[in-house]
Amino acid sequence: MEFLQWLFYHVSLADIFRALSFVGLGIYVIRRFILCRSPVPSSAFKKVPRELLQQCIALLEKKEKRVYGTYQVPEEILMRLKMNLRDEAVLRQLLDSVCAHLGINGEHIKLILEDAPMGDRAGEISASLAFTSIRLIMKPYYTVDAVIAVVAHEVIHLHMYFEGIYLKDRWENEILTDTAAVYCGFGEYIYRGYAVMRGEFAFSYQKVGYISQEDVRYLQELMEKGD
Repeated sequence: MEFLQWLFYHVSLADIFRALSFVGLGIYVIRRFILCRSPVPSSAFKKVPRELLQQCIALLEKKEKRVYGTYQVPEEILMRLKMNLRDEAVLRQLLDSVCAHLGINGEHIKLILEDAPMGDRAGEISASLAFTSIRLIMKPYYTVDAVIAVVAHEVIHLHMYFEGIYLKDRWENEILTDTAAVYCGFGEYIYRGYAVMRGEFAFSYQKVGYISQEDVRYLQELMEKGD
């Protein structure tokens, strides 16, 4: 007890955070240069079984009522996003553009921006007979492609709801949603937006979405074989 009292009296929070930084640096050096392991933690994303991706593509080929071309963000919207990624008016236009590609009227969808530096959530959608809202949770490390990918993912949730396409398991349904985003023409934005990104803190890494870039390419190969 006396030692703890001495510790709390002599050691400040700044000292603790400084020590943790050195610990993090030490772990990074050991993993990267001694153990020769990637600095990106294996927990950055859960491994998706190839069988599940195949199941998702088969379900979409059976249930989707139309063929979707490749989506392209309008140049003016893309240019303005690069200038200011938090411009709510431009994000509103992006949402409407993604909705239009899927044949959805985006005018009745409420877009809510939220700043949340920590946490895993990137977006959230709530739908009812009265109204639909999409909550876009902005992170400091987001790229333009990450934001486009998140918006596409959330709108795809709505599209899947309208079409009655879903899997009962929650995690598998998120994989199906990401797969549908690729299937419906957002593949390249999902690929770039779902890259592992450097986080806010030294040697920390973050990732958007439920599938990996490798999964995106695999899905695209499956789609090409099905043509």
